[in-house]
Amino acid sequence: MSQPVHTIRSDERLDAARKALELFGVHHMLVENSGRIVGIVSDRDVLRNLSPYADGISSQTRDEATLRRPIYSIATYDLVTVELDTSLAEATALMLARRISCLPVRGQQGNVVGVVTKTDLLEATVSCLVDERPAQAA
Repeated sequence: MSQPVHTIRSDERLDAARKALELFGVHHMLVENSGRIVGIVSDRDVLRNLSPYADGISSQTRDEATLRRPIYSIATYDLVTVELDTSLAEATALMLARRISCLPVRGQQGNVVGVVTKTDLLEATVSCLVDERPAQAA
């Protein structure tokens, strides 16, 4: 599980999301509205909705307008979450079945305490495989 959880307000703009994703070095941020987690936005969502010419030398007004789009217009609101005690196998199966790249993790009080990403699952799988290898004779 990745921590801390990074959030962005739903009324923030795409340019703010792009900067925050880069600053934090993450691929997903939870979207909040009035202090409640309401959705999620990924770096792919942001890039897909920005003009490739925005901030560039050949940028035009319509390209710059994409930077000002609000997060709420591109966020995913059908959040799929897991609990702290969800197994590695269950989380992996859920991500594959739903074709998603991360799962917010809910704590005992229902609050989001972390995010499980595909990278987290790969690292855990590799760690399990390495731990299961027989010791080599010297």
